[in-house]
Amino acid sequence: MRAPYAPLALAVIAAAACHHGAVAPVNPQAEVAVNVDNQNFLDMNVFLVRGGQRIRLGTVPGLSTRILMVRPDWIGYGTEVQFEVHPIGGRANPITETISVRPGDVIHLTIPPN
Repeated sequence: MRAPYAPLALAVIAAAACHHGAVAPVNPQAEVAVNVDNQNFLDMNVFLVRGGQRIRLGTVPGLSTRILMVRPDWIGYGTEVQFEVHPIGGRANPITETISVRPGDVIHLTIPPN
């Protein structure tokens, strides 16, 4: 049985660094920042899912915002990933659509209220 927010409405926006003029090379050692806006009352554990592997990034308390950092070796040069959230005390594990992430990207992840 899925939670009331079963059709996952997590909003994920990947924003690469913008440069005017020449394109700067990607630094393969740059971390990825995941800005999580938890609009839900429940605390959420946030996971990165890539290639079937689930990596815990951290916990975001209810009704708060946190920035979680993703190590560059978890991303590679360009990797397709998903984000999964697990409400502490809840049963469902909503998951986002697949997005392509590169080192240095900033991801905005919004967890909606129930």
